[in-house]
Amino acid sequence: MAFHRKPQDMRRFYDGFHPWYRFVEGNTGRSIAKALAAIDPDGTRFKGDSVLEHCCGTGSLGLQVSTRCASYRGRDQSEGMLDRARERWIEAFGAASPPPFERESVLDFADPPNSYDRVMAAFAIHLFPPDDELRLLDKCARAARKSVVIIDHDLGFSPILSLVEAIEGGWYEYYKKVDFAAWAKAAGLAFSDRDLGGARVMEFSKEV
Repeated sequence: MAFHRKPQDMRRFYDGFHPWYRFVEGNTGRSIAKALAAIDPDGTRFKGDSVLEHCCGTGSLGLQVSTRCASYRGRDQSEGMLDRARERWIEAFGAASPPPFERESVLDFADPPNSYDRVMAAFAIHLFPPDDELRLLDKCARAARKSVVIIDHDLGFSPILSLVEAIEGGWYEYYKKVDFAAWAKAAGLAFSDRDLGGARVMEFSKEV
């Protein structure tokens, strides 16, 4: 039986693991770049948008999407990961640009309806049990005026990913079975799902 961390234990894991997370940032960064190129090929789609990134980790998505949108905020429950995100932000944009990251218990997300144009998450929802994934998506969809963008692992088998997941204690094998299309239909959202080879980008949209 696969090992799964409880949601409250995931924060403690990443608080301890964050010094080594920099060794995977290159891979996740490339996957995020590929996902953004797929949904925003000319780099202007989010130009006037406010974006909240939930479960921002060390800021790999924030560093890229913040240059495409009007305003950006990132949240995570691991202070260790946030420290790394702040370090990377200052390296990228300078000390005069305050890092827009804050701590929040991930599953307690309770922002009011239509608080942001977009809510995004990268390589995060597979960390939680399926019921928590869908509850979190529901909260994100309520807070988003336009769409929720989820970038995560694709559904193909990878020995390296399997090893990482075994260490991480996420719920990847259950995430692969979640019918996100059915959930989107029930929620009245348009749904797109793209396999990019090594990554997957899903968008749950209120836009016509």
